[in-house]
Amino acid sequence: MGSKQISLAVRPLKSWLMSINYNPKVGEILECDFGNFVSPPLHPIYNGLISPEIRKRRMVVVINGKLPNSCCLVVPISSNFNLSAVERGFHIHLKPAIFDGTGFDDGFRNRWAISECITHVSKKRLFRMFNNQALVEKRLERELVSEIHRSIIKTVNAQSLLP
Repeated sequence: MGSKQISLAVRPLKSWLMSINYNPKVGEILECDFGNFVSPPLHPIYNGLISPEIRKRRMVVVINGKLPNSCCLVVPISSNFNLSAVERGFHIHLKPAIFDGTGFDDGFRNRWAISECITHVSKKRLFRMFNNQALVEKRLERELVSEIHRSIIKTVNAQSLLP
């Protein structure tokens, strides 16, 4: 009785489906898959997202790409904002031109860095941005990142640290 040889063809993952494996730079814009709400909702719910926590795959600004255990500190980006949060300095305006050439580019939509939703995530949740399978690299200017940093300080009620 002869032995059969099994051949397994391994196809590489498409690069736009792979999470990052590097330390992203401060101000770099990436996509983050925060996941979705459990449906139907469990009661009580502890494993999974709870409304109004940030959810879905969305752009984020990297605040610290070198946390321990392969994690990063990020601020989500949204096209929705809360007027009260804007007035209090928790939402930082990001002009539409920043997103030119991305799959999120519609030419007119304002976006906001939602500083009160700052969170740490595994690098396994972070992905480089692609538009029609072409890599898109975006990084915020230093002044805008500093504005987000000040907003984070306000969010954690540490305004006494600001000049």
